[in-house]
Amino acid sequence: MSGRGRGLTALGLLLAGLALASLWQPQDPFAIDLASRHAPISPSHPMGTDHLGRDLLSRMMLGAGNTAMVIVIVASLSFGLGTLVGVTAGLARGPIGSALIRTAEFVIAVPTLILALTITTLFGLSPVTAGLALGLATWGPYALLAHALTLRTLGQPHVLAARSLGVGRAGVAARHVVPETTDTLLTYLASDAGRTVVSYASLAFLGLGAETSQPDWGAMLFEYRGYVFDAPMLLIWPGLAITLTALTLNLALEPRPGHPGSRHRPKLKET
Repeated sequence: MSGRGRGLTALGLLLAGLALASLWQPQDPFAIDLASRHAPISPSHPMGTDHLGRDLLSRMMLGAGNTAMVIVIVASLSFGLGTLVGVTAGLARGPIGSALIRTAEFVIAVPTLILALTITTLFGLSPVTAGLALGLATWGPYALLAHALTLRTLGQPHVLAARSLGVGRAGVAARHVVPETTDTLLTYLASDAGRTVVSYASLAFLGLGAETSQPDWGAMLFEYRGYVFDAPMLLIWPGLAITLTALTLNLALEPRPGHPGSRHRPKLKET
């Protein structure tokens, strides 16, 4: 199996594990037991309990599904929309291509928090709306990268030969542009996937993730922030989950030395 195949397999296993963790928990994550508040790590509570006696492991597992859902939504939306806009702009050029690129640049300039506030106000708080907000806020760099790669591909001798033989834009896009740009775009997706986990946790910390009645890693950091000195493990567990998930995503999708995607690692200018 190739490095890319192993990476995608690892990504699938990670997302499946997060989703399954949200479907089954060893205890009721909402059960309050004040007599067991701040209980230490034990066989019955492998991560201890919080200030209301709720099992931390169960709450962490229930919140894992939200993160998996957001990762899938953001990756699909930003990668799909960005690639479509960038390739279309490169093939169309002229006023249409310029307008598409200006739109992508405008999206990059819009603060993610403003967009998230707007979407959650219209559609309510949920991982889906948070994923939509992050996806709509992050497709701009993909479009600019896809546009640059498209222009480079269109200048290749074999593509120029195909055009001279009468191959239309759709054929050139399907046979040459998309296949030759996808690998580099996936490389950028690798570096962006871990950032998605941190971004969603940040939105959840601000109250823009799942409903406050549902456990969420970012929301747990906000809820437990007052116990940073009395019970620091309440913050360490969700913080560790966010860090390890982001790190695993980066390691799973990062191209290995010698992989085609590692020779031209994209570098985008921060705005």
